[in-house]
Amino acid sequence: MEKPRILVVEDEGLVARDLESMVRNLGYRVVGICSTGEEAIRLISSRRPDLIIMDIVLQGKMDGIKAADEIRRLFHLPVVFLTAHTDEATFQRAKVTNPLAFIHKPIEQKELLTVIEMALYKHRMEMMLREKEEWLATILEGIVDGVIATDVHGVITFMNPVASLLTGWKANAVVSKRIEDILQLFDGDKETPVVFSPQEIIEKEGFPETVPNLYIINPHGKTPIEIKASVIKDENGVPAGLVILLRDITERRNHEQELRRLAIHDTLTQLPNRLLFFDRLHLALSHARRHGHSLAILMLDLDNFKKVNDTYGHFVGDQLLKEAGQRLVAAIRSTDTVARFGGDEFVLLLPEIQSEAAAAQIAQRILEVIRSPFEINQIPLLITVSIGLALFPEDGQDPESLITNADLALYAAKDRGRNRLCFHSELKPAT
Repeated sequence: MEKPRILVVEDEGLVARDLESMVRNLGYRVVGICSTGEEAIRLISSRRPDLIIMDIVLQGKMDGIKAADEIRRLFHLPVVFLTAHTDEATFQRAKVTNPLAFIHKPIEQKELLTVIEMALYKHRMEMMLREKEEWLATILEGIVDGVIATDVHGVITFMNPVASLLTGWKANAVVSKRIEDILQLFDGDKETPVVFSPQEIIEKEGFPETVPNLYIINPHGKTPIEIKASVIKDENGVPAGLVILLRDITERRNHEQELRRLAIHDTLTQLPNRLLFFDRLHLALSHARRHGHSLAILMLDLDNFKKVNDTYGHFVGDQLLKEAGQRLVAAIRSTDTVARFGGDEFVLLLPEIQSEAAAAQIAQRILEVIRSPFEINQIPLLITVSIGLALFPEDGQDPESLITNADLALYAAKDRGRNRLCFHSELKPAT
């Protein structure tokens, strides 16, 4: 094992030689002797000492205190001060440089050994702690969650870049600020602020409130998050601080919304599917009953669509369905619903329709827009549509009967030559 390397900085030649001799006798390696702070700083780069023993009072422009401050800033090396007599002001100046020890002249070998060993041990422990802190900081800065650490009073001691991004605060600007002033939380369901209380978290050993729709407010707006808070305890089990984890769940929320959307929309046309259509139909019927309104159901079927699929392939057929769906949406009111039930079958819900004639007017518009030529992949296509219409309350009182009767009217339209509208009322026997 290599002997610890020591640099001696002393401007009294006799003291320097005696100190060198004692250090060598104690089993350490003296890598240099110099008399000024400037020279010490130059030697450190080439001699790479493990410890500097330096007089406080030195020749040159830089005394020992200034030299120690520079050495600590540039090299993070431990310094032990030598002093014959030190006034209180000088002693306080020296303490600012964080020396590991003071040795008083005249130097005793036994005291020197103790000081060197303690200084080297303390420096090793400090370096190990620093390495662990840097390692931990690197991990915390690299994880995808925001991390904030506070003391037991909620004063911030650490914030990683993700937390900085989520809060809108720079990490170096929040140290010593209270967490309540930085963490602005909002309940999206209640539309009220959520108070972050360090004392309550310590008492309940965790974030006390579960807020399913929690947001953090920042300069860019608001971001959906999950939050977890843990109490850090010392070796005696006494709370010493908090660690708060902030997770941006924007991507998850978007994914959940997309899954919900896909569950109620047709994947090809992006129109409402059967599930969403029936949900809207139930609501429309409840509204119609309360207010005495009528509503209409139109069942649509593209005429001879199978021939298009068989002749030009499913890609052209799918594009035709998508464009037909877009034309249907453009032909109806904003309060109406177009849904695709599957294949070439579409269904329209017309709430608050004034009369059978008003529903027929919309149906005639649909016949015209579908009759207009399509062009898919430079292929001109001419198709038509057959429509069956049922009215509430005349043709049915519930969703199932209305859909069934509109479907019966649709088949009647097909039987009568296609490309036409048929009312369910036309199918009723005369009285």
